[in-house]
Amino acid sequence: MTDPPTIAPDALQALLLADGELALLDVREARAFHAAHLNLARSAPLSGLELQIPEFVPRRSATVVVYDDAGGPGAAASRAWTLLQRLGYEDVRLLQGGLQAWTAQGLPSIDGWNTLIKTFGDRVRQHYATRVLPVADLQALRDSGVQVPVVDVRPPHEFAFLSIDGARNHPGTELALRDFPADGGSDSPLWAIQCFSRTRGILGTTTLAVLGHGHAAFVEDGVMAWHLNGGAVASNAPAAADLPRASAQVLAERAAQLRARAGVQVIDGAQLARWRADPQRTLYLFDVRPVPGAASAAAADVRHVPGGQVLMHFEQLVGTRNARVVLVDDAEGLRAAVTAFWLRQFNQCEVAVLDGEAPPRHAPADAPRESVDAASQGIDAPTLQDWLARGEAIVVHVGPSEDFERRHVPGARYLLPASMGPLKPLLAQGRSIVFTSEDAATARIAGRDAARTWPDARAFHWLIGGLQALAWPSRSTTADYTPQDLLTPFDDDWGSTMRVRPEHREAAWRDYLTWERALSARVMRDPTVRFKFLAFAGTPRAP
Repeated sequence: MTDPPTIAPDALQALLLADGELALLDVREARAFHAAHLNLARSAPLSGLELQIPEFVPRRSATVVVYDDAGGPGAAASRAWTLLQRLGYEDVRLLQGGLQAWTAQGLPSIDGWNTLIKTFGDRVRQHYATRVLPVADLQALRDSGVQVPVVDVRPPHEFAFLSIDGARNHPGTELALRDFPADGGSDSPLWAIQCFSRTRGILGTTTLAVLGHGHAAFVEDGVMAWHLNGGAVASNAPAAADLPRASAQVLAERAAQLRARAGVQVIDGAQLARWRADPQRTLYLFDVRPVPGAASAAAADVRHVPGGQVLMHFEQLVGTRNARVVLVDDAEGLRAAVTAFWLRQFNQCEVAVLDGEAPPRHAPADAPRESVDAASQGIDAPTLQDWLARGEAIVVHVGPSEDFERRHVPGARYLLPASMGPLKPLLAQGRSIVFTSEDAATARIAGRDAARTWPDARAFHWLIGGLQALAWPSRSTTADYTPQDLLTPFDDDWGSTMRVRPEHREAAWRDYLTWERALSARVMRDPTVRFKFLAFAGTPRAP
C-alpha cells in the first residue's frame, strides 16, 4: 500500500499564510479537538467523516491536509487519508507528526470550540465600540419599571433550552428585519440584545448599530451571566417574535447600504452557472431564509441555513478556506446582506449575494463518489422487534452520543464508529448485530464497515429509516443506560455549556465565561488569523 504523502509543519504554516484554497481537517474526535487544535483547522472526526465530507469539502481536487495527535501509521489521519482516497479526493496530505510536531515547533494552537467566530465577535465589539449592558444594569432597569425589550438572537431550539424570562426571540439576521428607530434620538427605546453568552449578542447589537439603531445594547455575557447573577430564567418559553417587521422598501434600503459599505458582489444566475462549472474553485451555496425557496430546495448543492447561522457555524459548514460562498435570500435581501457584511470582515471566504433564486441543480458535478456497500442488510422495525423478543439480536447505537443520551432502543450498546474493534467481544455471542442511529445513514455505514472487518461473521444489519421508523408500542425508546453499555466513551462530547448537568452549571458557566473573555487575545497571536475590518469612524457610546 502506498504511504500517504505528508506536509511538514512549516510548509503547512506557509499555506495557511497564503490566499489559496485549503481544507485543513482535524480528524480526531471532538473532545480531542476541543482540548487543542490549529486555529484555522476544521473539526472533521473520523467517526463521521464519510457522511460529513461531501458537503464540507465538495471539490475533490481541493488541497486537503488532515492531522491527528502524532500522525502515526494506522492512526486516525492515516485512516482518513485512505477513506478520502476511496471517495475520490485527489490531493490529500498528512501533517508530519500531527499536532504534536506542530506545537513542538512553537507554532500556535488553541483550545475550545468555534474559537474563530468567538474571537471575531470579541474583535467586532472592540472595533465597532459595541454598546454593552451589564446584567446588573438590565435588572435595575426592570426593577425600576422601565420597559426594555429583551431580544434573544439564538435559534428557537436554543432559546427553548433556557432564556431570560420575558425575552422575545428573533434569531440572528431576523433581528435586522425589525422596525426599529434609526435616528438614535435620546427618547428612542433601549433594546437589550442577548444570546447564551457573548458572540451572537455582540453581532446582533452591532448589526443594529451599523444600521442606525443607536440604542441597542449587548447584554453582557447573556443568559449565563443573567442566571449567575440571580436573574429569572425560563425553559421552553414561547418564542414570541412580536417586534414588527419594517417595510419592504426600508429592508431593501438597509440591504443596499450594507452591501455597498462592505463591497459585497451581487451576481446573477449566469455568473452562478459559471462558478458552479469552475473546476478550480470550491463553491458553497446557502439559502438563509426561514423557509427556502422552491428552486433552492430543489437544488442539490444549496443548503438551507436560516437564522444567521451561516456566520455563527461557519467552521462547521465551510470546510475549505478561501472558497466562494453565495447567499440566497428573498427580494429585499437583508438577511443575505447582513451575513455577507460580516463574512467579508471575517475574511475566511469570498462572498457574494445571488440576485434571484438559485437555478436547480440535480447533482453537483464534483460530488465524492459513493463507496460500494459490503454485505450488510437493512431490516425494518417489526423485524428488529421480533428478533429482540426472541433474544436473537444485539443492538448497537452509532453516531452522536447526544442522540444516544436522548433516546435509544432499550438495552442498546453505544459505539462511536471510528473503529469497529470494540465490537469483537459481542461477536462471540453468536447473535446478529443490528446497528441503529437517528437517521439510518450512520447505521448503514457502520453495518458495511463491520461486514468488511469480519466478512466471515454472522450477518450484520442496520435499521432502515432510523429511530423515527420504530413502530413498537408507544414508539418505545429510552434514555437509560449504564457504563457497561458504552463500547466507546463519549469522545464526541466536546463539553458544550448547554450539555452541563444543572447541578454543575454554576461552576462550569463561570469557568467558561472566564475562558471566552480571554480567548481573542490568545487567538490573535497567530499570524494566520487575519480579520479585515471596515473603517469605522464612530466613537464609543455612553452606557
